[in-house]
Formats: sequence, structure tokens, C-alpha cells
Amino acid sequence: MISPKGIFCLEGLWYNDLRKKSTVKPILELLELNSKIPFIHEDCATIVETIFYLKKWTQKRYTKYPILYLAFHGAENGILIDNRIFSLDELGTVLEAKCKNKIIVLASCSTVNTNKRNLKKFLSKTGALAICGYKLVVPWITSTAFELMMLAAMQDNIFDGRGVLSIYEKINKIANNFKDLDFRMVTRKELV
Repeated sequence: MISPKGIFCLEGLWYNDLRKKSTVKPILELLELNSKIPFIHEDCATIVETIFYLKKWTQKRYTKYPILYLAFHGAENGILIDNRIFSLDELGTVLEAKCKNKIIVLASCSTVNTNKRNLKKFLSKTGALAICGYKLVVPWITSTAFELMMLAAMQDNIFDGRGVLSIYEKINKIANNFKDLDFRMVTRKELV
């Protein structure tokens, strides 16, 4: 039996009005309660906070959390943090050579709406097995339902070269039922 792969989630502020309570945390709690998938969830309002937690994630004590789940507003080729685009290149610099056998999930609108070469460059720079996300602006409930299924599908295979291909196939089958999300996944195997 394959042991659960923990999820390390960093979540940005969805609204300037702090009375609005949108969060992805309930799907993480559901995965933990029903499938025993551990998670860490941290809120990040600034780039400094985000970089701080990204560096924490790369520490040895968090190796049992190989899924980095970044839930932020997005823009083409980056995530939005405190009204600034934090580009995939900047993210890649923070994570450079620290993502072996890890998968990066960008739960943000339009972030992977970029040239495939940029995504491959990110994978080469970080060493990650895969990067995935949306090419379009996506509806909250639909994308959340998809992310729940996607994160669960990542549990069935070992995080290595062969395992990521099986994960890729499973997730693309799920994504076929959510075509309006325009989901995209690029794996390290495509670099070879």
C-alpha cells in the first residue's frame, strides 16, 4: 500500500473584505477525514509570507508533503499576491532544485496560460515532477470540486517518473468532465 502524500497548501486572500470567508481548507479537511491525507494550510497575504512558507516546505521535515497546492488569484504566467504578479520564474527561483519527486498545483486562474516552454523551464529549474493549473478564469465551486478529485487521484501512484505518467492520465480523465476549466498539466517526462 502506498502511504498518503501530504498536501502543503498556501492560500492567498480572496477578497479585500475580510468578512468574506472563501477558503479551500474544507476540501483539505475532507481529504484528511475520508482518506487520511495529511495537510498543512497557511494563509499568505504578502510575497514575503509566501516565500517564507515556500522555503519551509522545502525543508526535510516536510518531505511527507510532496504536493504543493497554491490557492491564489492568478494571472497569465504567475499568481497574484498583494496586487502584484509573482511570476512562475520568481516562484521557480525560490524553489530551485528543491522539488524532486514533488508536484506543484496552481489553483489560480490563468496561471498556466503561458507558453509550454515556460512551464518546462519551471520544471527544469525546480526539479518538480509536474506542474498543473488552469489556463482560464475558473468558477469557484467547479474548480474546487475538480481540485478535490485531482488531489485524491494523486494518491494512487508513487511520485516518480513512471508514477507521474499514471497520475497524468488519471487527472486528464477527470479533467475531461471539467472541460470548461481548461486544465493543463505538464510533466517532467515531457522534458526527456
